[in-house]
Amino acid sequence: MSRFLVIFTGILALACSSASLADTDEPGEKISAAAFGYVYTAETEEAGETEVELWATDRRGKGQGHYDAQDYRLEVERGITDRFQIAAYANFAGHHIRGVEPDLDKVGRDFAFQGLSAEFIYALRKPTNGRLGVALYAEPGWSRIHKISGEEGTEYEVELKAIVQKNFLDDRLVWAANLTFEPEWERESGAPLAAVDEEAWEKELNVEVASGLSYRVAPKLWLGIEGRYHSVYPDWTHGLHRENYSLYAGPSVHYDGGKWSITGAWLPQLFGSPNAGGSSLEFDDHEKRELRVKLSYEF
Repeated sequence: MSRFLVIFTGILALACSSASLADTDEPGEKISAAAFGYVYTAETEEAGETEVELWATDRRGKGQGHYDAQDYRLEVERGITDRFQIAAYANFAGHHIRGVEPDLDKVGRDFAFQGLSAEFIYALRKPTNGRLGVALYAEPGWSRIHKISGEEGTEYEVELKAIVQKNFLDDRLVWAANLTFEPEWERESGAPLAAVDEEAWEKELNVEVASGLSYRVAPKLWLGIEGRYHSVYPDWTHGLHRENYSLYAGPSVHYDGGKWSITGAWLPQLFGSPNAGGSSLEFDDHEKRELRVKLSYEF
C-alpha cells in the first residue's frame, strides 16, 4: 500500500500546485468526462482538443494470503470532430502475491510495462438541453502481463461499450450508465505459438454493467457514487456459462480546476459468487476492494 500512497500523494500534490495556474471554466459550461472513476460519460473532446490522463488503480485482497496489484495507464486523447475522439494508452502493472494458493503463484513485481491499447468513442447524441446522451466505445488492446495472476503471456482483447448519460438540475446532477462486453484471447508464456490452433488460446468474455450519480456541490467539486456488476464467461465461443460475478459500489470525488482535474473512486466488493470459507465475496477474478485515482490535463 505504501508504494501506491507515494504515487497518490505525488499526483495530488501536482494537481493542487497546478490548480492555481489552471484556466477556470464557467460553472456548468461543460460536463467533464472524468466526473467518475470507473463509469464513462457520453461527453467527448471537442475537435482539436487534446487531453493527457494518468490513471493509478490499486486492487487489494483475496480470500487468503497476501494480494495487491497496481494498474497504471498513461492516456492521450484527441478530439477529431465534436462527436468523435480517439486515444492511445500505455499500460503498466505491479503485482505482489504470496500465499494465495492454489490458483496464483508467488509474484513480486513493483512496476513493469504491460501493454498497449487504443480507444475510439463516437457520440451519437450529446447530453445537452436535457436530452439523453448516447455514445459507442471500442478499445482494442494487447497485454503481456495477466491482470489477475501477474504471469507473463500474450493477451488480445476488444472492449465494446454502450454509454448513456442524462443531466439534471441545470447540469448539476449527472447520471451515466455503461454496458460492456469484452472478449479476450489469452496464451500463456511458453505455449506453442499457433494462432490457428484453438487449444493454444484461452477465450474469456467479461460482461459489466456500471452506473453512477455525481452532483456538483461547489463550482469545481463533484461528489458521487458508482456501482459495477462484473461477470466472467469462459470459453464463450462454445456457449455462454457464467463462471463468477461480483458487485462493487462506493463513493467518488471529482475536482475540476479548469485545464487540470483529479478524480478518485473507492469501490469495495459488496458480494459475489461463487464464494467459500464463509465469505460472501468472489476472489478468483475479483479483489476485496479497488482504489482509483485519475489526473487529467487538457490543452
